[in-house]
Amino acid sequence: MAFISMTTQLLLGLFLSGAINEVLGGYTETLYLENGQYIDYGVQGCLGVDYKPLRSSSLVREYVDFRTGKKAATVYRAAVEKFSYPEGGLYNLPDPVPEERLQPFGDFVKKAGIQDALQVVKTFAHGAGDMLQAPLLRVLQLCGLPQIDSLLQGGYITPKNGMYEINRRVLGILKSDVLYQTSVAETERSSGGIKIVVESANGTRKLIKASQLLVTFVPIMEYLQRFDLVTAESSLFQKLDWMNYYVTVVKDMGLPSAMAVVSADPESTPGNLPLPPFQLELQTLTPQEVKNVVLSDIRRMSKAGTSPKDDPDIVVFGGHTPTAVSVSNAEVRDGFYPKLYALQGVKNTFYTGLAFCSDYSSLLWVYTDTVIEMMSSPATGPCYL
Repeated sequence: MAFISMTTQLLLGLFLSGAINEVLGGYTETLYLENGQYIDYGVQGCLGVDYKPLRSSSLVREYVDFRTGKKAATVYRAAVEKFSYPEGGLYNLPDPVPEERLQPFGDFVKKAGIQDALQVVKTFAHGAGDMLQAPLLRVLQLCGLPQIDSLLQGGYITPKNGMYEINRRVLGILKSDVLYQTSVAETERSSGGIKIVVESANGTRKLIKASQLLVTFVPIMEYLQRFDLVTAESSLFQKLDWMNYYVTVVKDMGLPSAMAVVSADPESTPGNLPLPPFQLELQTLTPQEVKNVVLSDIRRMSKAGTSPKDDPDIVVFGGHTPTAVSVSNAEVRDGFYPKLYALQGVKNTFYTGLAFCSDYSSLLWVYTDTVIEMMSSPATGPCYL
């Protein structure tokens, strides 16, 4: 068994999350084409890379409330600006949690009269599943003031050479410290520090020692089977729920290059929002079954005359599971999030990521910086339960 000694901290990223990756990047995925162009089909925006304003497409699409003449995003912002939390993307909730924050988002939409803003909200919050039935708190995490303000102010940027350019820079810094196609085999967290045995795809094992551990993947029980969890950890992590999310690039659809096709349900009101085709059943579908659903939807457009071709081809396919991590309203009322944040430092282990903070990148990086400062503080000592 090889031995790696780390005298400071150890970062456990997505390469130890159960999704064993061949490249660095996690949810950041870019398809580079032979003509020098690229398609970002994963996370869209820096680590010293040149960037440009992020535009969804060459199409000009503006959602407007025709009753007032105002931009739909402005209407939505006015409706949610009274909510001071989740501030900074954190679940910094008062006790007791106001029931208004836990009401179905559809009820809030009706009371606030913001039906015309739903297509804008869907841009950010479609990962919530049936958005109108999701709690308001969950939608605010996905589409709150930070996201809307950036949309209105033009604050979104993306690297000029594709999102993966960031990971190239990261790899240039970490080099051989990145372990590909590697999963956790054993862990031992004690007063003496952290010991983790990892196993590569070919069966080779390495022992890693560190004084502290930073976990950046979503701590669902499926990913933590080999961790020496204490009751305080397992009792919380097993309550996490999430949505599965897949992204794909498809060619030979036959659609004009300037056309954007958006899923809509004319029988769903308000907002004609499409219901997720596998809101509950997705947990049991294999990636191949998901691909089949995607291709079936596209072929259905051909049969309806929307597209002239019926032989689409999936070029690349990526899984961004888990996403929209949440717990039930009952758990929120019972103080789940204060208990979750209290885990920081337990057994010299710290956490960041979308279970603890909004996955809106600017908020998540600020929170991650806060956690790293916590780890570096002389006042931070071992904490055990």
